[in-house]
Amino acid sequence: MRKLLVIVFASFVIASPGTAQPASAKPVTFAYQTPTLNGTLPLIVGIDFGFFAAEGLEVKTVFIRGGPTAIAALVGGDVDYTVVAGVPAVRAIVQGAPVTIVSGMQPYMDYTLIGAKGITQLNDLKGKIVGVTGAGGIAEYAAVEGLAKKGLVRDRDYKILYGVGNSPARAQSLEAGRIHASPFSFLERLELEQKGFPVLFEIGKVLPGFPFVVIISSKRKVEADPEGVTALLRGMKRGLDFLRSDKEKVAAAIIKKNQFGDPATVRKTVYQFSDLYSISITKEDIDAVIAAARIEAEAKKFGGAEKFFAGAILAKALGQSR
Repeated sequence: MRKLLVIVFASFVIASPGTAQPASAKPVTFAYQTPTLNGTLPLIVGIDFGFFAAEGLEVKTVFIRGGPTAIAALVGGDVDYTVVAGVPAVRAIVQGAPVTIVSGMQPYMDYTLIGAKGITQLNDLKGKIVGVTGAGGIAEYAAVEGLAKKGLVRDRDYKILYGVGNSPARAQSLEAGRIHASPFSFLERLELEQKGFPVLFEIGKVLPGFPFVVIISSKRKVEADPEGVTALLRGMKRGLDFLRSDKEKVAAAIIKKNQFGDPATVRKTVYQFSDLYSISITKEDIDAVIAAARIEAEAKKFGGAEKFFAGAILAKALGQSR
């Protein structure tokens, strides 16, 4: 299995066109599961604008479909880090995977509740159906908790329908009137808005402080190479600072690459997410994602939120980046 993973990873490694790496640069492999601009923007900035190179790191990225496969690659030593959603990260840790969260990345729930045509306000959802992909998923959590913040209670004001399918399938269900609302990501929202579907509200704005996406590494690497982990996080932090301060320069560089769609969408994505990324993560953030994963009892036995992330290393990286 490990040999197969190595072959697959080698075929997917992306050569980055950014700043030339010094001969002494330490090679680092970073996996990601979502090949969208908002899912990879912090890595692109860190690589293409030389922030990782300045820390003595030669970072290469590899696309691995699916969180479990990426975590398996991490455990096997085939990659050094991976970007993964917060919920599967804490579930893997509590189930015994020898990995740890080294930082946050996107502390914002990238979901917007989109209504069917004719559903223009939240009160229109009363007595209606909200569709999600499956039971226990992050989309269900986002919809139910977000609507609760807006005063609508599940099973009293609306019903949840499971098994509606992926994003295209849910959009078709909205069009056909089988469901009356569903959560979609930012890029999906842009497409649906163009088709005339109404935006009901941005779920991330009513559920703040949620580590939607995190960065994890193996416990082995964190213990054996704490300085390398610190350097990686320091480069990431400096890249995000640059992204916030010079959005247009980043947008122009990515548009020139011609890999992420039309210029208008690229610019909207850069401006939407540039102020949202952060490597910071706290005990309270971990507690929030543990609650979303519904593993509070297991987490307590594990030793609490502090056992899920490398707080000391992250604090050092943040301190050295100021």
